[in-house]
Amino acid sequence: MTNLVCDDHGSFATLRFDGPGKLNAFSYATYASLGQELDRFAREPRWRALILTGAGRAFCSGQDLDEATQAEGMSPADMRARLEMLQQLTRRMLALPKLLIAAINGPAVGFGAELTLACDIRFASADAYFMFPELSRSLYFTNATLELLPALAGDALACDLLLSGRRWSAAEALAAGFVSRVLPGPDLLTETRRFVEHTLRAPSDTLQATIAYVRGRRARAIEPALRYEIDTFLAMSAALRRDAATERATGEAT
Repeated sequence: MTNLVCDDHGSFATLRFDGPGKLNAFSYATYASLGQELDRFAREPRWRALILTGAGRAFCSGQDLDEATQAEGMSPADMRARLEMLQQLTRRMLALPKLLIAAINGPAVGFGAELTLACDIRFASADAYFMFPELSRSLYFTNATLELLPALAGDALACDLLLSGRRWSAAEALAAGFVSRVLPGPDLLTETRRFVEHTLRAPSDTLQATIAYVRGRRARAIEPALRYEIDTFLAMSAALRRDAATERATGEAT
């Protein structure tokens, strides 16, 4: 299981995803822990910014595929509850009146890529990359990806990435304006923390007002996307179950 490790830097914190054995893949327990950490971050008055990063050579490789397989037998109601738990993370992140920065130190795949969409700023190491492979895995997108990615990368590029599931390099993401800096791997966290320390010299009210306005459009637009993603995910799951049942029935009949 990937654990979450919080480092306290006084006026800000770093939250590190620590599960190198599975490239920091998230289990449902990890999603729950992330929600708890976001709540703790929101309550701590000293912390005005949060850096999200990964341990080892990955940022986050997405959903733990062992649990994804187990989820195939879940009821639609239980699956909806799981999906809503994931999407609540995006709502929490966009509602936080504090700065959120993703320091993307390696592959950000599936949920790992989606998680960066709700951050205010994305810095990446030179060997980082992004992938949205959900369709090839008979899954669907969550966390308002269908709204947030086009808003950040443009409609045509977002459609390319979502439909192809191809690897999107840090250099390409920088050219598209999705990440604002690409740094050598050893310098990523140092430079990210230096940026945060400089930014936090601004008055709190000014910083919060700026973040709130920039995020405002995203926060207002995500609800239709969140509902659509869950409904589509459940419809796809039901269709897959019907197809599997038909194949079994056909095999037994022959």
